[in-house]
Amino acid sequence: MIRDAVVLVLGLIIGVQLTEYWNYSYLQSTILERKNTKAGSPAVGLFNRTRVLCMVLTDPLDYGKEEAKVKSTWGRRCNKLIFWRNKQENNTFATVRQGFKHIFEKHFNGHDWFLRADTDTFVIMENLQRFLYRYDPESSIYFGHRLKADFAQGYMSGEAGYVLSRGALRRLNLFAFKNSNLCSHNLNSSLKSEDWGIGLCLNNVGVIAGESRDGLGQERFLPVMPQRIGPGWTKWRQYSGSLYFNPTSRACCSSSLISFHPANESAFDLWEFFLHRLSVFGYPMSPLKLPPRLDFRAMHAQLRYWSQVVSDNHG
Repeated sequence: MIRDAVVLVLGLIIGVQLTEYWNYSYLQSTILERKNTKAGSPAVGLFNRTRVLCMVLTDPLDYGKEEAKVKSTWGRRCNKLIFWRNKQENNTFATVRQGFKHIFEKHFNGHDWFLRADTDTFVIMENLQRFLYRYDPESSIYFGHRLKADFAQGYMSGEAGYVLSRGALRRLNLFAFKNSNLCSHNLNSSLKSEDWGIGLCLNNVGVIAGESRDGLGQERFLPVMPQRIGPGWTKWRQYSGSLYFNPTSRACCSSSLISFHPANESAFDLWEFFLHRLSVFGYPMSPLKLPPRLDFRAMHAQLRYWSQVVSDNHG
C-alpha cells in the first residue's frame, strides 16, 4: 500500500512538472508569432516619426543568447538595433563612451533619439516612442529613471535604460568627450558607476535631465521588476532613498510603463506574449491619442522649468 502510494505521488509530481515544461516550451516556441500590425495603425506611424536607435550593451560571455532574446522581442521595434560589447573589463563607462562616439560618427543621421540599455532590460518601445513624440529631439535633453547625485540635476539609471536626444548626443560628442575637464577618461577610476559618469558629462555640457514620470508621479523607467516596487517590498523601500523625487505611495508603476530590469529569459517571453499576442474578449483596447507636440517656445519653457527643479527626496 505504502509503495503504491509513493509511486502514485511521484507520478503526479513528474506529470505536473512535464506539463508545466511542455506549456512553457509551447509558449516559448509560439510567442514570437507576433500579430501583424495594421499598416495604418498609430504605432506604425509613430515608428516612422519618432526614430529611436537602440544601443544594447552585451556581456563578452553571453555568446549571443541574450542578444537573440532582445532581437526577437523588443529590439525589433527599434528603428536601428546595435549591440555594443564591453571590451574593457570593469570599465563600462569607457564602453558606453566609445559606443556613443561610434553612433555619433556612423549612425547619427536618420535617428532622433538614442537609447542605451542592457540585454536584461525589457523596453516597451511603443510607449517609449509615444512618450518622446511631443519633445523636440534637437533640444539637449535626456530621460530615464532619475537618481540623486553630488551634482544638481542627478543622473539616469543605466539599469532602467536612458535615452538621449539628438541635441544631447551632439553636445556629448562635440564638447564633453573632447574636453577632459568636462568629461574625464578616468571617471570609472573614481569607483562611480557608468551611468553616474555619463550623467556628469551631460550635466557639464548643459544637457537637461527631463521628467519621465507620469502625471501621478509614477515611474515609467524601472531599475527593478514591476512586481518588486511598492511600499511593501523591502528592496524598493531601500532603493527609494536614492531617487531624485520622493516616491509615491501607489502600487507598482505608470500605466504607460517604458522599461524594467532585470528581466530573465522567461520574463522576456511572457511580456512579449501579454503585450503583443494576448487579447481579452469584450475589452478591446482603444488606441491612445498622441500628445500634442511642443512648439519651439513651449519646448524651451519646459527645459527652463526642468533645469530649475530641485530634488524633494531627502530620505
